[in-house]
Amino acid sequence: MRPLRLALLLAALLAASLAARAAGPAPADDVLLVVNAASPLSAATARYYRTKHAIPDAHVVTLNVRLADPQLGNSEQETIGSKEAFDTAVRLPLERFLREHDLVDAIHVIVLTPGIPLRYNPRACVPDATYLRDCPRASVDAELAVLFSDLVGAGGIGANGEAANPYFESTTPFAAWRSSHPTAPLRYLVARLAGYQTPVDAVTGVPADVKALVDGAQATPHGGTVLVDEDPNALRARRAANRILLAPIASMLRGRGPSVLHDESPRFVASPMPLAGYASWGSNDSHAFAKPFYGIIDGKTVPGTFLPRSIAVDLVSTNVRTFVTPVGAYTQSLTDDLVHLGASGAASNAFEPMLSGLARPHVLVRNYWAGAPAIEAFYRSVPYLSWMSFWVGDPLMTAPAPARFGDDVDGDGVPDATDNCVDLPNPDQRDTDGDGIGNLCDADFDEDGRVTIGWGGLPPGTTGDLDVLERAIALGRYDPNLDLDGDGDVDVDDATIASLSLFLPPGPAGAEAKKAR
Repeated sequence: MRPLRLALLLAALLAASLAARAAGPAPADDVLLVVNAASPLSAATARYYRTKHAIPDAHVVTLNVRLADPQLGNSEQETIGSKEAFDTAVRLPLERFLREHDLVDAIHVIVLTPGIPLRYNPRACVPDATYLRDCPRASVDAELAVLFSDLVGAGGIGANGEAANPYFESTTPFAAWRSSHPTAPLRYLVARLAGYQTPVDAVTGVPADVKALVDGAQATPHGGTVLVDEDPNALRARRAANRILLAPIASMLRGRGPSVLHDESPRFVASPMPLAGYASWGSNDSHAFAKPFYGIIDGKTVPGTFLPRSIAVDLVSTNVRTFVTPVGAYTQSLTDDLVHLGASGAASNAFEPMLSGLARPHVLVRNYWAGAPAIEAFYRSVPYLSWMSFWVGDPLMTAPAPARFGDDVDGDGVPDATDNCVDLPNPDQRDTDGDGIGNLCDADFDEDGRVTIGWGGLPPGTTGDLDVLERAIALGRYDPNLDLDGDGDVDVDDATIASLSLFLPPGPAGAEAKKAR
């Protein structure tokens, strides 16, 4: 090539590169960014996040939520104490903004900045037999996901599972799903940029952990291990939860994407490798360290350092009860500590969700490593709306290298088309009622299309699948159809497995397996 032509080509390439750099990121046209004018940390975070995603001016809404401490060092202001206060300070201004700017249907993702209250707490709830049905507490984030619906402030999941998430286990991008489900109560996917409020980055004015959270969502990691840390010596019911919630992560990822460390020993693991993902019982692990549970403990980093674009989940009931830097002891592990170690996204809970109300870690991990944006992966793993769920991290983050799942998603050696329980490893394919759905994911004993409960006979005369199972356990009666885990006994493990499907359909089963029904 002649020197002149080469020089012109290089100049053209340089100009194109500079133009692309000047253009910056593509605008996130379906994102609404929420700022609290009362906190400079909220405003700084919003400014910083906008530079990363080019949020249009018209997609930034400013609230004025009163704060005792604008620097966010007061944990009491993280809870909004009544429906009236929530409506006045948060819900109604957001709904009004969306209507007035003709954004009700254009917005799909809401991003909250520090300074927006975490918890909607109209009254205390006793974790009794009807807690899941009736408790009106919720995370603020979960309430905002159902704006413009009857679920806002409704309390609990309802007697008939009215708050069951219709997007659960979907594989459809949310924008397309919502377009085809215009009356569904799930209107928005809500995420929060949050971490300890101190220290603050001197250049941007953003809390350092929050800045790292935002930066980590766009950095490019190399390698990394997904640590799945079970607790084998846990209570009997937790054994079943290990099998349903944690073990499938290792089975589905092994040999298909990031390396996997599946620990089934009694120890609480400190990984020697940088982490691309993490799932455990957190402080609920009977072998967990004492406060701070995570961090530098006895000279080891527990559970390890996280890579950019990593995700984490621990099965802890109130791991986002606060984002205030703690002083003194605390009784349960905090998501903040995982973020401080570098996790770029985390599934969490603002209040006690009960085991059946937890986001399903294996569903989250599978969808995230299949290429879904983090917030879509999270909401596909959430069983109930207007409840306690909480996503910390940039909602637009994606996995650095999607896994190669092939035609056997759960890794149990049975192709999806013929697998009678696609999500959960069940190589024996045990199906005692012959309906084409394996026992491990079939607590729909009356085959009415979903798993139900009569809430202990309240109101009188009601009954459901879980009641049938509980009665058999109480009477010591064996029924192979009720023996979900196939251990030759109908016990609390089976009740745990069944509760994790409450108000959800059985399965899923592959197309060929369904033909047996």
